Amino acid sequence: MNATIENRRPKPFASRPAYARTSTRFDRVVSRISAVSAWAGVVVLGALLATIWTVIYDTGGTKGALPHLFYLPIILAALPFGIRGALATALAAGVLSGPLLPVDTLTGEPQTPGAALVRGAMFLVVAWVASGSMALRQRLYAERISRDLHEAIIGPAAETQSVDLSLVPLIHDVLDQRAFHAVFQPIYSLSDGHLIAVEALTRFVAEPVRSPDVWFLAAHHTGRGTDLELAAIETAIAAADELPEDVELWLNLSPMTVAHPRLRALIDRCGNRRLAFELSEHSIVADYDILAARLARFRQAGVQIAVDDAGSGFSSLRHIVRLAPDITKLDISLTQNLASSPVRRALGEAFIAFVHRMDGMLVVEGIETASDLSAWAALGADAVQGFLVGYPGPLPVERLSPIVTSLLRIPADHPRPGPASLPSPRRGR
Repeated sequence: MNATIENRRPKPFASRPAYARTSTRFDRVVSRISAVSAWAGVVVLGALLATIWTVIYDTGGTKGALPHLFYLPIILAALPFGIRGALATALAAGVLSGPLLPVDTLTGEPQTPGAALVRGAMFLVVAWVASGSMALRQRLYAERISRDLHEAIIGPAAETQSVDLSLVPLIHDVLDQRAFHAVFQPIYSLSDGHLIAVEALTRFVAEPVRSPDVWFLAAHHTGRGTDLELAAIETAIAAADELPEDVELWLNLSPMTVAHPRLRALIDRCGNRRLAFELSEHSIVADYDILAARLARFRQAGVQIAVDDAGSGFSSLRHIVRLAPDITKLDISLTQNLASSPVRRALGEAFIAFVHRMDGMLVVEGIETASDLSAWAALGADAVQGFLVGYPGPLPVERLSPIVTSLLRIPADHPRPGPASLPSPRRGR
């Protein structure tokens, strides 16, 4: 994503909006209820429904206003379980307050079917409204936080790359219909030829045919860029189920997406899978301290940070110095035709020495010829990615690159290294 960003200081902490400055008691309660485990939530809701039924029965039946107490567990169910949980609780409340409760427990007068159905219908309406309202509130809250953090980290954007305006009205349908899928390009170690990671890439199936960067640029132009990035990440994670656990999954995202609350929820779904975030050097950052603090939280969870397209512009060195990435990926403009260009070779040697001095790993992208592969291996690059060693496609991919092993004269039975061959994330930096 190419963008020219106004270089300005972020707003002071004290000038944050009121909703971000003050955590209300309601927000804290909602957060705690939403975080409960599924089994605990079911037990609490079941106990609450039983208690309300007992209170209504002991106080004389449904002739009073006490049946309205069933609205409480219905609303509470919407917090951890969403609309499905709220509707299920509403159905349970409808049965408990209908056939299982008389109008008057002293006389045994039963309820009319009409009264029980009306009350049950109201329970369902309240369940739908409560769950829908909570979902909308959470989405709006997350978007407001994301916009504030986006402005603080990056500043207001002014696009220099022209947007394909024909795609703008299509973005909404592309997101709703998930008109895209994930493909994976392998990354092989240049020391032994084994697969160490795959990069998740997005391919769009919508018309008109455009490259992925054009679609993402149009999405950012409409204000849905973060939504599209998160949807692409979710699709990639789901498609990577069969990826071996010792192979890392590398995900592309922009600094503004790092700030989005939904990203952590997506990453938590991955369990023990090893992940890396690739941040493009094209996204200029206004305040690296804020971005680094956000990245530190993911690093503490074991996620590695990679700077993508390094060397394609002046900001790449700034990214590397300020973010201290675990992985640096050299742009194709530096990696190709290395043998015939003394300048590229000198820059390559300097990048390798610089990255290794920082205890990082250097990956060369865009390798399409055997001469470039051999030259980078001789210089001491750590890993390779490109059409020569593997095209983007579905999983699985080869665990051992025959091209790398043949060029480097590595025996085919060379033992597979452990996960320690990849750099460990520098936690908290």
